[in-house]
Amino acid sequence: MRYVTIQRLAACAGALALTSGPALAQSIQVRVDGEPVRFADVQPQQIRERVMIPLRGVLEKLGAFVEWQDATNTVVATKDDKVIRLPIGSRRATVNGEAVYLDAPAMTVAGRTMVPLRFISESLGARVEWEAPTRTVHIDTTGQRRAHVTPADDRTRDYSRRAGDARRVVLPAGTVIPAQLSDSLSSRDSRQGDRFTATVRSGDDDAGLPSGTRIEGAVREAIPSREGKPGVIDVEFRSLIFPDGERVAIDGSLYSLDRRSVKRDESGRLVATGGGNERLKWVGIGAGAGLIIGAITRQNTLLSVLLGAGAGYLYDELRDKRPGDVSLGSGTDFGVKLDRSVSFRRDRIDYDDRQNDDRR
Repeated sequence: MRYVTIQRLAACAGALALTSGPALAQSIQVRVDGEPVRFADVQPQQIRERVMIPLRGVLEKLGAFVEWQDATNTVVATKDDKVIRLPIGSRRATVNGEAVYLDAPAMTVAGRTMVPLRFISESLGARVEWEAPTRTVHIDTTGQRRAHVTPADDRTRDYSRRAGDARRVVLPAGTVIPAQLSDSLSSRDSRQGDRFTATVRSGDDDAGLPSGTRIEGAVREAIPSREGKPGVIDVEFRSLIFPDGERVAIDGSLYSLDRRSVKRDESGRLVATGGGNERLKWVGIGAGAGLIIGAITRQNTLLSVLLGAGAGYLYDELRDKRPGDVSLGSGTDFGVKLDRSVSFRRDRIDYDDRQNDDRR
């Protein structure tokens, strides 16, 4: 098969916010091998620093046959010996039966299937480049690099590597990873510096991490309950540990998984809804484990002294709870919020798929 370089979309596209109305100069143009692609209705759009393009228009321009399978809510595109299957709302597509993971899930806009540009380059072996002055996306299948194309910017570029190199997945700051505690923690028995691990919960909310990925954390502070005051455990998270043992450093903090605290972004991942940098802690209020609390919104001297000022659980939810020690057992659910973006090799995901295939 002919070797083609994959060039990531440049993101000087921070300025690429599309506007409605007559501002035609703000539109994004697409060319395949120099020929413009005409979109009858829905136009290319930028969503969270991802340029999404109508799948049918581009693939048909490349000579692919596109059909819709209503029973499975899946787009199927066929070209030569390649068959691409793309379920709507999923970040996992297949090319000739092999998994390809998208930066963001395919979505439907006004009846048109929209996909991130990177999927086009991966599935059809084309180079994708961004020309900033004319706001034009160039999709090239000839292997000829355009000398005047603006280089990609690291802020919006996840990766730009040659075929066969280890591509990278980027989880942005604010991503919340659901996890289950693997060890036990106690505000009475745990000590500053104690290390512990948690396992990433597998499923739709796992941020695309391989099944079996663990997170290593450390206790920053453990205050036992005394004199009617609740115990407190403050933790931080330092590493992702992949199933094959590879470690990736992270800067993560404790986060709640309740509906007020998290939402899904356009890629299907969970992200924090709060805008502040407040550190949450486990606090021993009520019978059992402990609540994840930052602070409260009404004056409460006890908790304000322990936790500081800020936003968090309402006083009404706490005032009838009896203070005690935090006691967290294996299996306790919580979220880990990434305070800085983290990247890892995409073949970590491929490794997980191979392991699953071996087990089947």
